[in-house]
Amino acid sequence: MYLTEEQKTIKELEANWTWVPNWTDSSNANTAGKIVHFTRHVNLSSRPTKSVLHFSADTRYKLYVNGMHVAVGPTRSSSLIWYYDTLDIAPYLKEGQNKIQFVVVRYFTAWRSAMPFARTALPGLTVTGKIETGQDVIDVASSNNWMAWVDESIQFPMALADDVFLHISERIIPTNPGPAVNPIAYGLRTLNGDIPLWHLRPRSIPMPESTPAVVETIRACHSAIDASNWTAFFANDHSLALQANSTHILEVQADVHSTAFLRWAFKAAKSTSRIRLKVTYSEGYELEPRSYPFFRSKADRLNASVGHIIGPYDEVILNLPNTETVIYEPFWFRTFRLLRIEINVGSEPIELVSFGATQVNYPMAVKAGWKEPGDAHSKEIWDVSIRTMRNCMFDGYSDCPFYEQLQYSGDSRSVGLFHYLLSGDDRLMRQAITNFAASVTPEGLTQSRFPSHVPQIIAGFSLYWILQVCDHHLYFGDTRFARSFLPRIDGILDFFDTHVDELGLVSGLPGVVWQYVDWVTTWGATDDHPDKGVPTSGRESNRHTYFSMLYAWVLQKVASLVHDVGRPGHAAEYEARAESLIVAIRTHCYDGKFFTDSTADVADELSYSQHCQVFAVLCGAARAEDSVRILTESFTNERFSKCSYMMRFYAFRALSLAGEDLYESFWERMWAPWRGMLANNLSTWEEDDVRQRSDCHAWGSVPIYEYCTELAGVQPVAAGSSKISFKPRLRLTGELEAKVALGEDNLATISWKVSGNEKIVEFRLEKAVEVISRLPGGKEEEHGVVDHLSFVFKD
Repeated sequence: MYLTEEQKTIKELEANWTWVPNWTDSSNANTAGKIVHFTRHVNLSSRPTKSVLHFSADTRYKLYVNGMHVAVGPTRSSSLIWYYDTLDIAPYLKEGQNKIQFVVVRYFTAWRSAMPFARTALPGLTVTGKIETGQDVIDVASSNNWMAWVDESIQFPMALADDVFLHISERIIPTNPGPAVNPIAYGLRTLNGDIPLWHLRPRSIPMPESTPAVVETIRACHSAIDASNWTAFFANDHSLALQANSTHILEVQADVHSTAFLRWAFKAAKSTSRIRLKVTYSEGYELEPRSYPFFRSKADRLNASVGHIIGPYDEVILNLPNTETVIYEPFWFRTFRLLRIEINVGSEPIELVSFGATQVNYPMAVKAGWKEPGDAHSKEIWDVSIRTMRNCMFDGYSDCPFYEQLQYSGDSRSVGLFHYLLSGDDRLMRQAITNFAASVTPEGLTQSRFPSHVPQIIAGFSLYWILQVCDHHLYFGDTRFARSFLPRIDGILDFFDTHVDELGLVSGLPGVVWQYVDWVTTWGATDDHPDKGVPTSGRESNRHTYFSMLYAWVLQKVASLVHDVGRPGHAAEYEARAESLIVAIRTHCYDGKFFTDSTADVADELSYSQHCQVFAVLCGAARAEDSVRILTESFTNERFSKCSYMMRFYAFRALSLAGEDLYESFWERMWAPWRGMLANNLSTWEEDDVRQRSDCHAWGSVPIYEYCTELAGVQPVAAGSSKISFKPRLRLTGELEAKVALGEDNLATISWKVSGNEKIVEFRLEKAVEVISRLPGGKEEEHGVVDHLSFVFKD
């Protein structure tokens, strides 16, 4: 049978899954998993010309070649789609003896731990490929000539208050290494349409990029060695000699919030010694928590005089043989702004050889740019927004990297849009969309976070996944890709249609579905209603207006999508459903002045939110003549439950729809939370201001979208960015120079400056497309296919 090269590679990988014999996928110790080392020694007569390997592991691997860390993976996978990596390791090989090593962490499948690290029923490593020199071709498949041993010294403890999701914190107590053994090949075969245990696909995103993280500011030092010498050590200027039986406690600050692999090197100075190292990781100094770890109290993140370091920690004991350098590198990257380091030296002096922190992120390759001389904060807001996104992008769109590293469809919908505008890169979002599509549950909804070892369904997040598909088609125009998801989209819409009640509203959602809307102070858990983030009004009736509004809005978006992709048959039905919902919302969820969180007949003082005013405008339930009023009142009156940073993205969309003047009147006040975070010395945007759990969450990078699409005024209005709208908000700033990515291969450059009592406006495209423009107070103008426009604006 003819096989493509990709199919041949997958077949070889399937045949080479191996693991250590006599494995038990659990432990009597308090650990979520174990580390297994796989090693292959290769003697080469000359440096290789090529050495392309394909490999994957369950659960995660780190690849070292001759001691150098060269890869980590696979990218986040599930039993439905498991990715493999391909890398030419020839640059890391040499003439003579070479060591290829995979360090694999296996998280136990039966335990509800390490949620971001989905795994299958079996552990495994698979490697295929050849090392080619001028004289030899050496097969390095994992089923032959590899040795492996289980590292019993490392534990990943569970049931810790500050590690509910990840279980990456390490405890190490030295143990004698177990014997190295030959791994056993599983010999798995699939016939007659059997789905493999690991349904392999090639990696669809690039490998992460690595850059040095600067971690060298000493904030506190309790050590016989002065702070200046510690500073020099962390700056890699020199090593440090630590006396026997000495103790050293430091607080060290990174320049900015970091997601980095750490590497420590120690050496006994004269004879065998031992070291105990404890490193606590924190995103900033914080006040006494309200309820640790989920409800925190934070102010100035760099103010050590009133705050202290709280967070997860690694605690390791290492034996240091005579003059032999010992490396400690936590398996997974660490998230931090501050480190509290405690070192206890054994009975003999040691040398602290080096410390390294390597920042790792998805290679975002930012094309966009921002320069706004009239706003003292805009450049910093722009930079912090990008940094926040980077730190939440490793092998997926993660929520807070400090606590969860889970990919949620509701979060990643807006973050994906920010990514498009910055880079014109859709690979990470294509992976996300594809994975969410594979996660469909028997209810017909996609899982809300995926891949995840623990499944979860959030009611509205399947609808946000649909918006991801719509957005992708708008920006990139991949019709075949969008069409492939239409059956699943229709299934999700049908789920909501089956839950439309006699009032014409969405209600009665099953108990397994979390009806989360937003993090709001007054929407906490109770004994009767333990789910958080759910509007209080409607809990008893199981009827929340927000879901009817969101469903109606998404129906309208999908009606446009099916027209654009040449499948218009359902468009009229979707539009009719949306109109019916809007009529029901106006009839039952509007009290004559404002939209209520549930039906108006059960409304009390806690039944009014900014959210329902925002989504009433977005879905069209709010009539044009009411939109300005309900938005203005809800964003200036304290009685309305407030939108979080995530929901402010949708608030901005509603303000924009409601009118040019309204959006601009709210411009300054809407950025107050972001300016407040800068004043508190955050270098990334916090998750929310209700719980203050985490200081890094990419849904807070809303400024990217507002700056690019509203202030600079550039956004696509036809599939594949084939038509661009240019509607700059010239009244909001005196001068501007900006660049905005539009799809994969286009870039808009926007500028304006003051000349007398006029503004000279320039708009350029790298690739000519249709453009429609409107200046403030003016009319829309069609320009046809152009790559350059000039305007003179006089207010």
